[in-house]
Amino acid sequence: MKYVLIIILCLCGLFSNGQDLKLNKLKSFIGQPVSAVTDSLVHSKWIVRPELSGRQGNQLYQTFSYGNHESEQSKALSWFRIQADNDVVNQLYYQLNGVEAYNFILKEIKEAGTEKKDIQGIEDKQISTYYLSTDYIFQTITGTDSYTVMVMPNQQP
Repeated sequence: MKYVLIIILCLCGLFSNGQDLKLNKLKSFIGQPVSAVTDSLVHSKWIVRPELSGRQGNQLYQTFSYGNHESEQSKALSWFRIQADNDVVNQLYYQLNGVEAYNFILKEIKEAGTEKKDIQGIEDKQISTYYLSTDYIFQTITGTDSYTVMVMPNQQP
């Protein structure tokens, strides 16, 4: 019985590891070539979704999904979108799978010395909050069972 529990815990760690991106990892993607970020995500079991990706001139957006819900196999557990100019990532959105993962990354944002700048209600009962640090701008978007974090560089004019 002890060995069965160990195997189950190892498998859970193996299959959930790629989805749980930490704040430092998200920040490290900013300024990187799209190909490097794509390789990192695909290596962690994220799937490129070409039907939700595109390019217009020098701008590119690429969408990834991770896993499937047990109850709805066609629905992904998490979503990730990168936006880039000239094939360099300058903004990303990470839709997390649940409030626990969201609260963890929100704690990381607050502990990074950010300043809460703006809170506003948006469509569909969602709340958007901005946090600023010297190097990054973070936006959290929460709604009914939806938790998204946006990261972009804080470029001062």
